[in-house]
Amino acid sequence: MLIDMDKLDVAEGENIRGDCPRCGGKNTFTATKRDGKIIYNCYKLSCDARGKISYGMTAEEMSSYFFKPLIETGNINNRIEPFVYPEHVVSPVNNRYLNRFRMRWQGMYAETLKNIELLYDVKDKRAVFPLYQDGILVDAIGRELEGAVPKWLRYGKSAEYAKYCYGVANSVFVLVEDVISAITVAKVWPGVTGFALLGTNLTDTHKQCLSEDARYVIVALDPDAMRKTLIMRKEIEAWCDIPTRAIRLRDDIKYQDDEDVNFLGRWINEAKRKGKQEQPDSEGFTTTQVPTTGDT
Repeated sequence: MLIDMDKLDVAEGENIRGDCPRCGGKNTFTATKRDGKIIYNCYKLSCDARGKISYGMTAEEMSSYFFKPLIETGNINNRIEPFVYPEHVVSPVNNRYLNRFRMRWQGMYAETLKNIELLYDVKDKRAVFPLYQDGILVDAIGRELEGAVPKWLRYGKSAEYAKYCYGVANSVFVLVEDVISAITVAKVWPGVTGFALLGTNLTDTHKQCLSEDARYVIVALDPDAMRKTLIMRKEIEAWCDIPTRAIRLRDDIKYQDDEDVNFLGRWINEAKRKGKQEQPDSEGFTTTQVPTTGDT
C-alpha cells in the first residue's frame, strides 16, 4: 500500500506528526519536507512505512530556500578587525581529508557541509571554517581530523559566536556549541538561525546578539551538558527577556538522529507559531526519553 503524499500538507522545512496512514498507529507517523523531498517514517515496529519521495518545492519555498552567506560573528566591542590566515591554512583543490570530513556529516535530513566553505590546516590536519562579520573575514575555527588537541581551535581572537541561516530569518534561534551543529540547524530548518557559542559559556556578546536579533530561543547543547543548558535558559530569559526553551536531545543535533530532528522540529514549529506570545513553563525544560552521547 502506497502512502498518498498529496494528502499530506507539509511545507518545506516543516515536520508533522500524526496517525500512520498505513497501519493506523496513533501518533506514530512523522513526515518532513527537506530540499523538495518528503521523508516519512512510522515508529511502530510492525509497520514498514518509511522512505523518501521527491516532491519539489513551490515558488515561494524556492525563493526562501537558497543560502544567504549569513556566517556572521561578533565581539564585545563590535569592532571589525580583518583576519589573515596562518601560512599553514590553505585553500584545498581536492583534499581527501576534507572530502572524507564532508561525507561524514551527510545525514538523512541534510548534507550539512555541502557547499560550505572549508579550508585545510596542513600542519594540524584540521578542517577550517571561516567566520565573517559584515562580509569581512575576521576569524576562523578549525576542527581536528586526525586526533589533534584541542578538538576545536580558534585561529584569531575576534569571533565569539557564529550564526548560520538559510533564506529569510524568522528570529527563532537554536543555541548549540559548535559550527557543524549550527549549520545542521540552518540546513534542516530554513529560516531558523543556528547559533554556535564557539565554546561552553554564555558571554555578554552572546546575550547582546540574542537581545537584538532573536524573539524565541531554544537551547540544545550536548546531552551531557544538561545542567549548563538549564542555567543558560534562565540567564537568557533574565538578561534578554526572550522566551527560551531548554531541551534534551538523545545526541548532538549534527548527527541528525531521526527522533531528535522530529523532537526539535516540533519546538521550532511551536516557536514560529507563537513567538513571544508563548512563555515556557516554570522550568522551561523539555526532554526526550533516552539520553546518549557522541563525539563532537
